Amino acid sequence: MDPTHQENPTNKTKPDFYSKTSSHPAQGKFKRFFTLILGLVILGLAVVLSLWAWNFNERHPRTDDGVARANMIGIAPRVSGPIIKVNVSDNQWVRGGDLLFEIDPADYQLGVDRAKAALDALDQQIVTAQSQDAQLKFQIKAAEAAVRQATAERDQAADSLHRLEPLLPKAFATQEQVDQARTKVAALDAEVAQANEKLNQARAAVSSLATFQAQRPGAVAALGTAQLELSYTRIFAPFDGQVVGLNISEGAYAHAGIEVFAFLDSRKWYVLANFRERELQNIRPGMKAEIYLLSDPDRRFQGVVQGISPAVQSQEDNVEIKGLPFVKRDLNWVRIAQRFPVRIEIENPDPKIFRMGTTAVTTIVGFTPPRTTN
Repeated sequence: MDPTHQENPTNKTKPDFYSKTSSHPAQGKFKRFFTLILGLVILGLAVVLSLWAWNFNERHPRTDDGVARANMIGIAPRVSGPIIKVNVSDNQWVRGGDLLFEIDPADYQLGVDRAKAALDALDQQIVTAQSQDAQLKFQIKAAEAAVRQATAERDQAADSLHRLEPLLPKAFATQEQVDQARTKVAALDAEVAQANEKLNQARAAVSSLATFQAQRPGAVAALGTAQLELSYTRIFAPFDGQVVGLNISEGAYAHAGIEVFAFLDSRKWYVLANFRERELQNIRPGMKAEIYLLSDPDRRFQGVVQGISPAVQSQEDNVEIKGLPFVKRDLNWVRIAQRFPVRIEIENPDPKIFRMGTTAVTTIVGFTPPRTTN
């Protein structure tokens, strides 16, 4: 082998560390630039998303300070008496017209019977008076004729007396003739008085029929009132709803106008959502809303803004104003925005899920454009 071609261990090719090291600064600058750009993009997206979220929340206010509500009335009887039967139980669903409970009708049935008897007696008196009406009218006419006849005879006798009295001093008439004329006038005056008395009696007999007829509407009204009170002993549900707070049983005494239990109107539900006062400018009656109940958060319900409360009871008011809603602020030591109740009517309520007082999360969607049909 040629010694010149022998491999010199010292002549081995060394790694090019310097060439690789020279490329590292360029890669580091690129990475830093990329990281800066990525950070700026992320920051920009965060700002954009924050602005979008802020704008969305401004245009679509949302609150979890809301409760589901329904109208509630008190079931009170219109008559008093002991309860003899209760047909419902507490928390029971009933339909309008279902019998709720009954009051002992015995006393009110007697009232109906008495009113019927009084009306029947009055009707009999009217029938009797009507049968005598023709005869009584004839008696009146006869009495009037007798009065006219007696009056005419008395007037004629008085005229004769007036003619005789001037003749007595001249001896053309005797004292006896004058006395007879005076006696006749006095007798005829008595007959006129007697005829007038008979006429008054006949007229009074006829007026009893008119009196009986005038009394009949009152008797009919008394019977109607008694029948109405009898019907009030059976208390029915005024509409579809749910019994609330039933704590009575048979034997309890019910007083007229005193509530026996409460009754929830399940036909219409609404949500009273308390929004901050600065959010009210984006809420208008007629806007659509989405409602979620915490009792069933997977169900979405649709609603329509019915109205915004024009006034609330302020915590600073020392005098309570009846009728105004009171909305408590979250913090007493920080000045925060006042909340106002917004009433939202539920369009698709589920009576099995809705309960009065359930917490409701509400979002105002806004006005929905009308659908157009092609």
